[in-house]
Amino acid sequence: MQEWPYRLIKALAFIHRKIDISAEDFKEYYETTHAPLANSLLSLEDYERNYINQTKNPKFNTLGSISIFKYQSTEALEIIGQEMSSSKGDTLRKDELNFMDVSRNYHLLTETTELTTRSFNKKLFFFASNLNELNLLNDRDELVKISDNIVIESNKSLGIVEYGIKDGVSLESLRGLEEEQPKMLFVESISSH
Repeated sequence: MQEWPYRLIKALAFIHRKIDISAEDFKEYYETTHAPLANSLLSLEDYERNYINQTKNPKFNTLGSISIFKYQSTEALEIIGQEMSSSKGDTLRKDELNFMDVSRNYHLLTETTELTTRSFNKKLFFFASNLNELNLLNDRDELVKISDNIVIESNKSLGIVEYGIKDGVSLESLRGLEEEQPKMLFVESISSH
């Protein structure tokens, strides 16, 4: 088996909520039912749910979460693939129908190196379409770059840059940044290992 040349493989899953489920109910179901079910069935190394701030991101009104699955090797990714091809995957897919608009969900496989070990309750994702954009927000004092998340085999985005928002920084104070850079999503992050 060929070893991956980067420190981490991340699958970023863009999870849409059913239109008749509120953002709050989506998050509650995900955290109290679906995430514990996934953790009990799969060999997850790191599983993070990033809930879309609907007030700051109104054009993404049905996008409920960017869920991140981190893998240390291609072998770990293959194990999850095998588990998802079994009855464990069937159980999870059946549960997804309770709160997700599965037809709109998609995922991107990325390669990255984590630049910090810090955890953040608030984050933003910036969609970079060229090399210059990968570092566009690096000099912002209120942000800490987590990773570049270089998309594997895609012609849409080069990377989905992930930044932590420092404690004590309000989303309101980032209003100018939001207007200046519309290719961002503000999220609340919850992780389970």
